[in-house]
Amino acid sequence: MHCIYCEDGKTKVVDSRESEGKVRRRRECSECGERFTTYERAENFDIKVVKEEGRKEDFNEDKIRGGVEKAAKNTTLTEKDVEEVVEAVKNMVRGKNEIRSEEIGNKIKEELSTRDEVAYIRFASVYDSFEDAESFKEEVENLQSE
Repeated sequence: MHCIYCEDGKTKVVDSRESEGKVRRRRECSECGERFTTYERAENFDIKVVKEEGRKEDFNEDKIRGGVEKAAKNTTLTEKDVEEVVEAVKNMVRGKNEIRSEEIGNKIKEELSTRDEVAYIRFASVYDSFEDAESFKEEVENLQSE
Protein backbone atom coordinates (compact mmCIF):
# COMPACT_ATOMS: atom_id res chain seq x y z
CA MET A 1 0.00 0.00 0.00
CA HIS A 2 1.41 3.37 -1.03
CA CYS A 3 1.28 6.31 1.35
CA ILE A 4 -1.30 8.89 0.28
CA TYR A 5 0.98 11.67 1.48
CA CYS A 6 4.47 10.84 0.17
CA GLU A 7 3.71 7.91 -2.22
CA ASP A 8 6.25 5.67 -0.47
CA GLY A 9 5.45 1.97 -0.74
CA LYS A 10 6.32 1.02 2.82
CA THR A 11 3.32 1.26 5.13
CA LYS A 12 2.35 -0.86 8.08
CA VAL A 13 -1.04 -1.68 9.53
CA VAL A 14 -1.42 -0.14 12.99
CA ASP A 15 -5.02 -1.22 13.65
CA SER A 16 -7.52 -3.43 11.84
CA ARG A 17 -11.27 -3.75 12.48
CA GLU A 18 -14.15 -5.40 10.69
CA SER A 19 -17.08 -3.08 10.05
CA GLU A 20 -20.23 -3.56 7.93
CA GLY A 21 -18.72 -6.17 5.60
CA LYS A 22 -15.53 -4.16 5.19
CA VAL A 23 -12.17 -4.23 6.90
CA ARG A 24 -11.03 -0.86 8.21
CA ARG A 25 -7.25 -0.57 8.43
CA ARG A 26 -5.32 2.23 10.05
CA ARG A 27 -1.95 2.50 8.35
CA GLU A 28 1.28 4.34 9.10
CA CYS A 29 3.92 5.30 6.54
CA SER A 30 7.41 4.12 7.41
CA GLU A 31 8.92 7.02 5.46
CA CYS A 32 7.00 10.15 6.54
CA GLY A 33 5.21 8.80 9.62
CA GLU A 34 1.76 10.01 8.50
CA ARG A 35 -1.29 7.86 9.27
CA PHE A 36 -4.26 7.17 7.02
CA THR A 37 -7.24 4.83 6.85
CA THR A 38 -8.10 2.33 4.13
CA TYR A 39 -11.20 0.20 3.70
CA GLU A 40 -11.12 -3.21 2.05
CA ARG A 41 -13.98 -5.35 0.87
CA ALA A 42 -14.23 -8.47 -1.22
CA GLU A 43 -15.39 -7.82 -4.74
CA ASN A 44 -18.19 -10.06 -5.95
CA PHE A 45 -18.45 -10.67 -9.66
CA ASP A 46 -21.70 -12.61 -9.82
CA ILE A 47 -21.97 -12.02 -13.56
CA LYS A 48 -23.03 -14.44 -16.27
CA VAL A 49 -21.18 -14.44 -19.56
CA VAL A 50 -23.44 -15.27 -22.50
CA LYS A 51 -21.48 -17.31 -25.03
CA GLU A 52 -22.06 -17.08 -28.79
CA GLU A 53 -24.27 -20.19 -28.85
CA GLY A 54 -26.41 -18.85 -25.97
CA ARG A 55 -24.85 -20.92 -23.17
CA LYS A 56 -24.12 -19.00 -19.96
CA GLU A 57 -21.16 -19.36 -17.64
CA ASP A 58 -19.81 -17.49 -14.63
CA PHE A 59 -17.48 -14.56 -15.23
CA ASN A 60 -13.93 -15.78 -14.64
CA GLU A 61 -11.14 -13.23 -14.48
CA ASP A 62 -8.52 -16.00 -14.43
CA LYS A 63 -9.73 -17.14 -17.84
CA ILE A 64 -9.32 -13.59 -19.17
CA ARG A 65 -5.89 -13.26 -17.56
CA GLY A 66 -4.79 -16.59 -19.06
CA GLY A 67 -5.81 -15.55 -22.56
CA VAL A 68 -4.08 -12.20 -22.28
CA GLU A 69 -0.94 -13.81 -20.81
CA LYS A 70 -0.75 -16.25 -23.73
CA ALA A 71 -1.10 -13.40 -26.22
CA ALA A 72 1.51 -11.36 -24.33
CA LYS A 73 4.15 -14.10 -24.13
CA ASN A 74 7.50 -12.89 -25.56
CA THR A 75 6.16 -9.40 -26.32
CA THR A 76 6.85 -6.02 -24.77
CA LEU A 77 3.88 -6.41 -22.40
CA THR A 78 4.66 -6.64 -18.71
CA GLU A 79 2.70 -8.30 -15.90
CA LYS A 80 1.44 -4.83 -15.03
CA ASP A 81 0.11 -4.39 -18.58
CA VAL A 82 -1.69 -7.74 -18.36
CA GLU A 83 -3.26 -6.72 -15.03
CA GLU A 84 -4.33 -3.38 -16.52
CA VAL A 85 -6.12 -5.19 -19.35
CA VAL A 86 -7.86 -7.50 -16.85
CA GLU A 87 -8.84 -4.49 -14.71
CA ALA A 88 -10.24 -2.69 -17.77
CA VAL A 89 -12.46 -5.71 -18.47
CA LYS A 90 -13.53 -5.92 -14.82
CA ASN A 91 -14.41 -2.22 -14.86
CA MET A 92 -16.51 -2.77 -17.97
CA VAL A 93 -18.51 -5.67 -16.48
CA ARG A 94 -18.86 -4.20 -12.98
CA GLY A 95 -22.50 -3.65 -12.06
CA LYS A 96 -23.92 -5.87 -14.80
CA ASN A 97 -25.79 -9.14 -14.37
CA GLU A 98 -24.97 -10.49 -17.82
CA ILE A 99 -22.58 -9.62 -20.60
CA ARG A 100 -21.97 -11.13 -24.02
CA SER A 101 -18.60 -12.83 -24.45
CA GLU A 102 -18.18 -10.83 -27.66
CA GLU A 103 -18.14 -7.58 -25.62
CA ILE A 104 -15.40 -8.97 -23.38
CA GLY A 105 -13.33 -10.14 -26.35
CA ASN A 106 -13.70 -6.79 -28.09
CA LYS A 107 -12.64 -4.94 -24.93
CA ILE A 108 -9.53 -7.13 -24.64
CA LYS A 109 -8.68 -6.50 -28.29
CA GLU A 110 -9.19 -2.77 -27.82
CA GLU A 111 -6.87 -2.73 -24.81
CA LEU A 112 -4.20 -4.86 -26.52
CA SER A 113 -4.28 -2.85 -29.76
CA THR A 114 -3.05 0.24 -27.91
CA ARG A 115 -0.34 -1.66 -26.02
CA ASP A 116 1.30 -4.21 -28.31
CA GLU A 117 0.44 -5.11 -31.91
CA VAL A 118 1.84 -8.64 -31.72
CA ALA A 119 -0.18 -9.46 -28.60
CA TYR A 120 -3.26 -7.98 -30.25
CA ILE A 121 -2.85 -10.10 -33.39
CA ARG A 122 -2.21 -13.24 -31.32
CA PHE A 123 -5.33 -12.69 -29.26
CA ALA A 124 -7.44 -11.73 -32.28
CA SER A 125 -6.28 -14.77 -34.27
CA VAL A 126 -7.55 -17.11 -31.56
CA TYR A 127 -10.60 -15.09 -30.52
CA ASP A 128 -11.79 -14.37 -34.06
CA SER A 129 -10.78 -17.84 -35.31
CA PHE A 130 -9.04 -16.71 -38.49
CA GLU A 131 -9.92 -19.20 -41.18
CA ASP A 132 -7.04 -18.52 -43.52
CA ALA A 133 -4.02 -16.31 -44.18
CA GLU A 134 -6.22 -13.72 -45.90
CA SER A 135 -8.23 -13.17 -42.69
CA PHE A 136 -4.98 -12.76 -40.79
CA LYS A 137 -3.66 -10.29 -43.38
CA GLU A 138 -6.88 -8.22 -43.25
CA GLU A 139 -6.66 -7.95 -39.46
CA VAL A 140 -3.04 -6.77 -39.65
CA GLU A 141 -3.99 -4.19 -42.31
CA ASN A 142 -6.90 -2.95 -40.15
CA LEU A 143 -4.55 -2.59 -37.18
CA GLN A 144 -2.00 -0.66 -39.24
CA SER A 145 -4.64 1.72 -40.62
CA GLU A 146 -5.86 2.71 -37.13
